[in-house]
Amino acid sequence: MAKRGFFRRGLALALTVFLLGGCGAKQGTDSAGAEKTPEQMETEWIEETLADMTLEEKVGQMLMMDFRNLSDGTPMTELSEDAAEQIEEYHLGGVILFAENLDTAKQTKALTAQMQEAADLPLWIGIDEEGGIVSRLDKSNIPHEQIPSAALMEGDTAQAEEAGRTIGRELRELGVNVDFAPVADIYTNPENTVIGERAFGTDAQTVSDMASAFAAGLAEEGVLAAAKHFPGHGDTATDSHYGVAMAEQTLEELRTVEFVPFQRLIDEGIPFVMVGHITTPNATKDGLPASLSAETIGLLRQELGFDGIVITDAMNMGAITEAFSTGESAVMAVKAGVDMVLMPADLPAAYEGLLAAVSDGEITQKRLDESVRRILEAKYDAGLL
Repeated sequence: MAKRGFFRRGLALALTVFLLGGCGAKQGTDSAGAEKTPEQMETEWIEETLADMTLEEKVGQMLMMDFRNLSDGTPMTELSEDAAEQIEEYHLGGVILFAENLDTAKQTKALTAQMQEAADLPLWIGIDEEGGIVSRLDKSNIPHEQIPSAALMEGDTAQAEEAGRTIGRELRELGVNVDFAPVADIYTNPENTVIGERAFGTDAQTVSDMASAFAAGLAEEGVLAAAKHFPGHGDTATDSHYGVAMAEQTLEELRTVEFVPFQRLIDEGIPFVMVGHITTPNATKDGLPASLSAETIGLLRQELGFDGIVITDAMNMGAITEAFSTGESAVMAVKAGVDMVLMPADLPAAYEGLLAAVSDGEITQKRLDESVRRILEAKYDAGLL
């Protein structure tokens, strides 16, 4: 199971309340009549659920999709029939919201509720809400506090924690349960056009302290944090929205700088890590973007010890679509160790590609179950199930 730091501290209390609230002997005890621990109950539920799931349902849990616009190009602020059908048909594990989906607080609450109603299992409903220049709320009519960009917090951890707490509270009230933040990248390349003031600083210690504080604030409000963009996007000169970004550091340099904030967050139990479309030619040998690289994800799993959910950066970005088909990239990501594929350029192609890969044995059932088990575990711990 994933490490349980302050990101999971509400679970024990919630399950204690459940057990003390009249859980019957059949449900809360084992065959010998001894009371089950919360951990035993969780494991039992997850394994039973996993065993009952079809291949299609398992593959769907590994996909997270956006539904920004209606067929006529207007923003989707109310769940369309087509989007509802896709959530159900593809058994989606999550949906990510964008500014197009947000108008008022009342409307957004209704939209997230409609999305959950359409789903087989409760959805991750995510958003990129960092504050500053990356704020979907700023483009809406939803009342909210203005949060400065990370760099403008100037190393003030109390401000970072309060920012996370404020964002978490606002998102939770809207029905959002995952924030793709904090940015754990270290801004060390002045030619970098995509990170800039989104980074908390230019040194590993400052970024570690600030990202940790921000994530703790989110956790206090019950919103799951996602550290991004592993293995580090702060020293790249290319925006991966338009092409593959390259980090020139050696593995040892990554270990001593870029990996440091991620290691801190992992040690504290962060539930998600987003892997970027970043190549590291001097640290890995496969020449692939990190999101498709078994070498890079192996470092995240084995060396940094991350056992939570690995999610890709958006797979409709140029770094992926210029080199790979949608089905091909989804399969490569899962084979590399990714748990969730974010925003494939073509949802049916990604879904069918993964189904075919499992059916053909290219992706083993064991590999599939590893990811789905992590997803179910995190949803259970978050109180969604």
